[in-house]
Amino acid sequence: MPSNAPHIRIGTRGSALALWQAHHVRNLLRERGATVEIVVLKTRGDQIQNVSFDKMEGKGFFTKEIEKALLHKDVDLVVHSHKDLETTPPAGLIVAAVPPRGPVEDLLLVRREAVDLTTPFHVKRGGAVGTSSMRRKNQLKLSQPDLNVEPLRGNVITRIRKLCEGKYDAVMLAHAGVHRLELELGDLHVHVLNPLNFVPAPAQGALALQMREGDPNLSFVEVLNDESTVHAIGIERSILRDLEGGCQLPFGAYVPEGTSDVYTYLGKSEGDFRHAWFDVKVNDVNEGSMLSELTSPKRWPNAFITQNLPKSAPLRNLFGARGSAIHGASCVHVRHSDNPTPGEPMTNDWLFLGSPQCAALFASLHDVSRYRIATMGAGTSQSLPSGTPIAWTGSGNPERVFGELSQVVGDSAVWIPHANRTMRRWEGHLLHAKPWHFYDVEAQVVQLPSHDVALVSSPSNAEGYKASGGTAPVVAIGETTAKKVREIGLTLAGTAASTHAWGWSAALDKISAT
Repeated sequence: MPSNAPHIRIGTRGSALALWQAHHVRNLLRERGATVEIVVLKTRGDQIQNVSFDKMEGKGFFTKEIEKALLHKDVDLVVHSHKDLETTPPAGLIVAAVPPRGPVEDLLLVRREAVDLTTPFHVKRGGAVGTSSMRRKNQLKLSQPDLNVEPLRGNVITRIRKLCEGKYDAVMLAHAGVHRLELELGDLHVHVLNPLNFVPAPAQGALALQMREGDPNLSFVEVLNDESTVHAIGIERSILRDLEGGCQLPFGAYVPEGTSDVYTYLGKSEGDFRHAWFDVKVNDVNEGSMLSELTSPKRWPNAFITQNLPKSAPLRNLFGARGSAIHGASCVHVRHSDNPTPGEPMTNDWLFLGSPQCAALFASLHDVSRYRIATMGAGTSQSLPSGTPIAWTGSGNPERVFGELSQVVGDSAVWIPHANRTMRRWEGHLLHAKPWHFYDVEAQVVQLPSHDVALVSSPSNAEGYKASGGTAPVVAIGETTAKKVREIGLTLAGTAASTHAWGWSAALDKISAT
């Protein structure tokens, strides 16, 4: 323990989360031998509670008064949520340290009576979601246009109280705040969003320890710095700085730990989203090419996708924003098997549905509420009738799903309705699997519209697309479909990570960049 350990006054806002952050840093400094005093300060963002962030003028709603106290030497160090800081610091102040980052994701807290696991955000159709973030609002409306997104202000505890009072069906918050406060969420449904699909704010989940330049205690505090976190949020915030954005800009950026990838989202301050750009390498940021792609993205090729595409599908919006069109039709025919495996699951048995086609067909012939339903991923869940109770939803990756499901079901029997051509990936994972040849999938010929690229969602759809006379370059979903595309002589232009609207984006961006 240093013999010359200092006394440090920490300035902070007075909300429960801000105080948690200040006490967390206090504890880190005390471990190094410092004596620490906490000073609570008010900010303009705290005082103005009846105006949403996008309607407030200027930047630094939660930081300016605290920074002023630091410059006036009323305090020695201030703790911020890093995402609240302006990208250009005031003269005389620096970020002395950034501790290891907390959870980066956004999450939705949903009242139980408003939960619908067949929707993208687990909120019932037409539900009211509270948030005052334009970034969150735009991404919510992109994937579930029927939601009513309503303004919500207040600290974390206030927002949750308003939800429990029935003023909203769901509220959206940063996962880090809920995690740090260890709140008792009662009967609320918690849905943590994948940051690759719903992009968080730059530096979300990170803290910033701000001090005066030249402060004699700088070296004492700098030891708390985490280089991995600094690297990631530095890239995220550099893009925000180049865009000259603040709290009002609907922009998200995320660098996964240990990678050289940057995932971003950029929308409009008013109206529908503008576009998204995903999976950009760090070098592109450093070279300055990222900004031009965000603000003036290249046009995507017109596309055909091998699935029936509703008029409200997010993909239509995504393509329209990139100056192109997409049309869709399934290139497979799914029908109940003429020779299904004998037997049928009993009420409350586990039932695993492995694809949207399987889920839709099964629900059309059975009362799905009788079973404990597990699904391959979100797309399968969303193919079930609205309001269907779902006990478990996988990540969508077949290589991992059955191992994860085995931990959930234990020794229980799991019925697995499958098609005539299904790969038996459950073998070796589920001890009491009951494979059930329930339906057959056959390639079918469809009339193809004019298109420049085909988005193909399964091996059977690849066969159906070729049988329909398709010859355009193909973006395949996953390696299994990519392999089939090559086998049947089609040109593979790229591989997409998922069937989610965003899942196709990186591959299409790569095509448009060449």
